[in-house]
Amino acid sequence: MDRKTILITGASSGIGRETAISLAKQGHSIIIHGRNPEKTKAVYEEIENIGGKVAMYTTDLSLISEVKRLADEIKSKYDRLDVLINNAGGQFGNKREVTAEGHEKTFAINTLAPFLLTKLLMELLVKSDSSRVVTVSSESYRQGGQPIWADIELEHHYSLTRSYGLSKLYVYWVMRQFAVELNKAGITNVTVNTVEPGSANTNLGRVSASKGFGRIIYFLWKPMMWSIEKAAATSIYLATSPEVEGVTGEFYGNCKRKDIKYKWISEEGQQRIWDYCFDACKQYLRQEI
Repeated sequence: MDRKTILITGASSGIGRETAISLAKQGHSIIIHGRNPEKTKAVYEEIENIGGKVAMYTTDLSLISEVKRLADEIKSKYDRLDVLINNAGGQFGNKREVTAEGHEKTFAINTLAPFLLTKLLMELLVKSDSSRVVTVSSESYRQGGQPIWADIELEHHYSLTRSYGLSKLYVYWVMRQFAVELNKAGITNVTVNTVEPGSANTNLGRVSASKGFGRIIYFLWKPMMWSIEKAAATSIYLATSPEVEGVTGEFYGNCKRKDIKYKWISEEGQQRIWDYCFDACKQYLRQEI
């Protein structure tokens, strides 16, 4: 088996932690990212204790300046990257929050961060003989309703369900557009796919489930949630399986390609979101892939 260099964001707990440890056990060189230094260090030590090769970085990916810093640190230490797993994500409360940079927080971490990190690390990904970008979305992409193009960051139309659902639809569209842009550029050694991990008992919804109706829904749904191992399986499969070599622009769940209904696929929409993300991040970007 080829030993790959794999970066996993949001690896300090939950699905990201399970993904990192499982891939380390397979013998891959793992780079873990987390927001919390103590939790990230604990996962780092777990991987070290099983004899894995691991490095760690801590940044707050809700800030695009911090996404840029993470990318710069990775590029300063590595000459190529075989797999990028955009696993970090967030789900917040019923009141709209903005980051210090002025972006709606759910959109910033679920959509802008994967866009910018993938864009900035593409120069390392193209240096691999065969590299893969795997981005975690959610079945909730169907629950946000139709995009509000005049209010993408929901300044006037915010709700918890809408913000999370649309952010996961948008990141799917962004990754589909990456596949389009790579094809246009004649880059065939990088694939870009999206996964949904199913409903798993993680701390993703720690804010939204902390009180009120969200708490009731969480406890009613909890017995039906997948194990962390099952939830991480599709990211691991997309990162390493020879069965998906060359497959790009697809959406996977439970280690199988999912047929997305036509109403949720929009070439125009994915171009508009791509352009919006590019504009939001333009101070850190050059024009090329």
